Amino acid sequence: MTKHGDSKTLKRLNTPKFLQIKRKHGKFFVSPSPGPHPKRFCLPLLHIVRDLLQIMDNHREAKKLIGRGYFKVDGKVVRDERFPVGLMDVLSIDQIDTHYRIIPDSHYGLMLHEISKEESEFKLCRINGKKTIQGGHIQLNLHDGRNILIRLDDPTNPEEDKYRRMDVLKISLPEQDIIKNLEFAENKLALIIDGTNIGQIGKIISVQKRFGPNASTVSIEQDGEQIETSYDYTFIVGVDEPEIDLPEGMQ
Repeated sequence: MTKHGDSKTLKRLNTPKFLQIKRKHGKFFVSPSPGPHPKRFCLPLLHIVRDLLQIMDNHREAKKLIGRGYFKVDGKVVRDERFPVGLMDVLSIDQIDTHYRIIPDSHYGLMLHEISKEESEFKLCRINGKKTIQGGHIQLNLHDGRNILIRLDDPTNPEEDKYRRMDVLKISLPEQDIIKNLEFAENKLALIIDGTNIGQIGKIISVQKRFGPNASTVSIEQDGEQIETSYDYTFIVGVDEPEIDLPEGMQ
């Protein structure tokens, strides 16, 4: 058991509201390890195993199961019970052939959505940054902390201008080969990943670019109604249909 005040724990009252924590787990809660997702917007793996999936009902047993390597995130075994599982990550339990994708949810902020084995073999990653590195090659910085190198001397790669900030890549797991590039543009299907309208989905009808942090906005049409959200809160998921499976009420 971790001690009170340990950096591996959080006071239960200070945890993000979207974490579905039951009172029986006491005053302290597991704190996520530093990783690819913001600490305030991720699900520690132990929380998923113990509280959401309820595979084990206590910290010690859940930690033991994770340590045995039964859980994969994006196709790779994770043994750290504090590992931060975040937006669009794929959690797999091969022993029972069960897979989940982490998606935004209007009630809990983040939720597990069960998907097929075929769907577990890819994920969507937003390009948050792009830079030129030594040799003139292009490095794409994705929302989940990974970097993808676009080599200009590789004839299989398209021109580097094809990839822009806010575009979304469909990549294979765990190889992270690019399957498709979903351009950020009007008439594309976007999912709102933060803010008051989190979990809403619709087509982009306009983009207003303004100077200043969070000043740019995107208007999204959903069921004939217009929703305005922050530019950085939008995540392209498809053109006419989403590339990923989503809960029935979200589509």
